[in-house]
Amino acid sequence: MATTIEDGTGSGFSVKVDGENRLFSRSITETEFDHAVRKGLSFNVNTEFLTITGSSETPIMYLKSNEDLDVVLAAWFIGTDNSSGGTRSGLMRVYFNPTAGSIISSGTDVTPVNRQGGSSNTIDLDVKAGGDGFTATGYDSTPILFQTQGANARAFGNVQLALKKGSSVVVTYLPNGAQPVEIYTGFQLYISEVQN
Repeated sequence: MATTIEDGTGSGFSVKVDGENRLFSRSITETEFDHAVRKGLSFNVNTEFLTITGSSETPIMYLKSNEDLDVVLAAWFIGTDNSSGGTRSGLMRVYFNPTAGSIISSGTDVTPVNRQGGSSNTIDLDVKAGGDGFTATGYDSTPILFQTQGANARAFGNVQLALKKGSSVVVTYLPNGAQPVEIYTGFQLYISEVQN
């Protein structure tokens, strides 16, 4: 008994099978990030320039997810300008789940921007910019991301970190003699519709 696979839309098309019993198909694939951009579920968060004058490790961004679905931090970007130099590049670090600090309670609000022009979709995040005088505490001492950052440079990379509801990250900067420096950081991120 033969089985026929037909187009369910009623157009009458059938599936092609060749002499070696191979089923032919054509597919269009895209990353989950690209799919989220097209659906208006992808966002950018960016501190814009902050001035760092101190020499200690300083929190410059805090981001907490309040979404029911996972929020994926797909890419991380950093930019520095007007650095005084120094013998070693500054160090950027990202830590999971800080529990306290002035960046959380009184940092400057950062508004996520939808990556799909014209979309009215929003994302439920707490995002704060910090800088000189701000603190963050309670996170594990081992960073999940670690990156050097030269004077007057920009860095961008795919990172693929996922945040469950209530989870957070803090981004810090250790100038290593580059201060004063103007610096910004941010993430490309999206709401994941894939559930485990």
